Amino acid sequence: MRKFLILILFSFLASSLSCSKFLSSYDAPEVVSHGYVSGVTPSNATIYNDRSYPTVEANWPGPGGDKVWLAVNLGANAEPQSSVDDNPARAGWKFQFNRSQAFHHNGQVLTPQWRTTNIDQDTNWQPENDPCRLLLGDPWRLPTIEELRAFREAPMNRGGMGEGNRTAAFNSTLKLHAAGFLHSFTGELRNRGTTGQYWASDQFTSSNGETLGFSDEGSGTFGGNKAFGRSIRCIKDE
Repeated sequence: MRKFLILILFSFLASSLSCSKFLSSYDAPEVVSHGYVSGVTPSNATIYNDRSYPTVEANWPGPGGDKVWLAVNLGANAEPQSSVDDNPARAGWKFQFNRSQAFHHNGQVLTPQWRTTNIDQDTNWQPENDPCRLLLGDPWRLPTIEELRAFREAPMNRGGMGEGNRTAAFNSTLKLHAAGFLHSFTGELRNRGTTGQYWASDQFTSSNGETLGFSDEGSGTFGGNKAFGRSIRCIKDE
């Protein structure tokens, strides 16, 4: 009888541990990684070679509201600590519209050298130039402007911005922050810790791309100069 009870207890514990392991694995957020990719990574220096990104699952109404997103900016190696975090490691890399090459500004030096000061092309961001796809694989891509607008307009209790300002952007599921941008003339860093500007994959005109922007005063979408360097937050198609 004693041996029988011990066997039952052992079977129960084994079943519990197995179930616990399964639930932990199921509930854990996906982590995606990449190494150096020529033509995308800022340089082949060790500090740029490896990146691992946590992900989050959206839960707001509208386009993109039921998909998986990166929880940090593309190129970042740490999560922002506030809406005005100006740490370059948390800002991630910047990209010009329909260009795969990433740029990183550490506050003093831009890598690689800035080359393009004007972009006038009548096209959306093409898949072959999409850094999300090139770094993370085919299921990943830049978000569309409809997806960014749905996120901005979604209520805060569903993980959206509620049409709020940079504080609302940071308090959202995506935790967007004021990572700044690079000016088209020389790649000069502007407004890190003050404003956030994020590319969509759609163009506004041949010289302007659709952008989500925010500051302490508010937020909105607008057509931004394609030659500026802006942040990217990738989205995954199932």
